[in-house]
Amino acid sequence: MYEPPPPPLPRHIAPKYSFWLGARLGWFVPFGDLWARCTQPVGNDCGNFEGVPFSDYASSGPMFELDVGGRLGRNYNLFVLWERATLGAGSLNPDPVGEQDGGDTDFFALALRVSSDPDKVGFLTEIALGARRFRATYANGAELRMTDAPFEARLGLGADIRISPAFTLSPLLTVGVGAFGDAEFVLPDGSSVSATNDTDARTGHGWLTLQLGAHFDIGGGGG
Repeated sequence: MYEPPPPPLPRHIAPKYSFWLGARLGWFVPFGDLWARCTQPVGNDCGNFEGVPFSDYASSGPMFELDVGGRLGRNYNLFVLWERATLGAGSLNPDPVGEQDGGDTDFFALALRVSSDPDKVGFLTEIALGARRFRATYANGAELRMTDAPFEARLGLGADIRISPAFTLSPLLTVGVGAFGDAEFVLPDGSSVSATNDTDARTGHGWLTLQLGAHFDIGGGGG
């Protein structure tokens, strides 16, 4: 009895494993609150809080990102990232620092990227967990520094577009959430003043980005 030959093995374009390197450009939009201000102190406690909007101290602006990691099992990438956004001035000019002239923020994270089809065009999902810092700068040289945010999380959804065996493009929409623990004004003479009171509280902020990434598989193998 005649038996048909076995089906041919799939021919992959993306490597099964490689060193993975790339960068992204995009637009960063902050939202939410930087901290919660106590508006009704009750002894050492607080009866009511009011959020301090991120928009008081920053507006949207351009961002870039650097990604370094590895491709694992063709469909997966594990990598570290540095996201940097240059932000516009917020709507508030608080004492003791005066007029604001801009700001910036950095996000350092470990991330996992999953593509449904790394050979052609696939649905892309990314999950990142890391730490964020934020700084608002003022015309007189003062700064507002927001730190102690070690568990910022980001989810990204987009497309994975294979251009060549070593090169991909990836439009991506991300949303992230987190909370700062420390806030202080650093004055031009180097002294610092806390931006919060003992009765104030930590609260949540977030951000949106729209990005376009370009990445290279270097030294790939696995057929």
